[in-house]
Amino acid sequence: MTKVNENSRERRVGAHLSPFGGRLRATRTARHLTLEQLSGLAGVSKAMLSQIEQDKVNPTVAVMLKIAGALQVGIDELIESPTRSNIIRIIPASDHRYTFRADTNCTVRTLSPLNLEKNIEFYRVTLERGAELASESHFPGTEEFLYVGRGKVRVTTRDEEAEVGKGDAIHFRADVPHVIANTGKARVEAYMIVHYRQA
Repeated sequence: MTKVNENSRERRVGAHLSPFGGRLRATRTARHLTLEQLSGLAGVSKAMLSQIEQDKVNPTVAVMLKIAGALQVGIDELIESPTRSNIIRIIPASDHRYTFRADTNCTVRTLSPLNLEKNIEFYRVTLERGAELASESHFPGTEEFLYVGRGKVRVTTRDEEAEVGKGDAIHFRADVPHVIANTGKARVEAYMIVHYRQA
C-alpha cells in the first residue's frame, strides 16, 4: 500500500497566496529569533521555515497556526486580511496555487481561502487505488469530517477503524494519529473539513 504523509513538505505550485513569508520574516526578526530558535518553538523544521519565508512553499493552515502560536501572534497578523468589500470570494478550479499536493498517488486541494483567520479548513482529497493519507496528531480538540463522493475508504484513528463508501460521511478525532486509506478498486474522491478548537 502506498503511503502519503499529510505532514510532508508541500511543493510550490504557483505564486504565494499572501505575503505570509515576508511578514513571518519581519515578525521573527523583530522578536530577535533565529530560524533555529523559531523551529524549536513551533515544531516546524528550520528548512521548512526558510522555504516559507522565501515564498517557495505554501504552508498549510495547521503549520501557520503552529508558527503564529510560537510567535504569540494571531494568524491574521501574518497573512493579508481581505478588505470589507470582498463579500463574495471565488477560488477558480484553474488556480493551481490552492493545490497543496499533487502526485501519482494523492492530491490535496484547499477549497477555502487561506488568508482568513478561521478555525476550519475545507479540502478536496483524491487517493489512487492502494494509496493512503497518514497524519500525525493535530492540535488538541481537532476533529475531521470526511464525505466520500467516490470510492471506498478506511479511516483508522488510534485503535479504532471504520469503512465508508460513496455517499457516506464520517466524523473522527484528528488529535491522534489517523490514516485515510483507499480500500476499493477505484480512485477515491472525498471532501474533508478540519475543525480546530478555538482557544
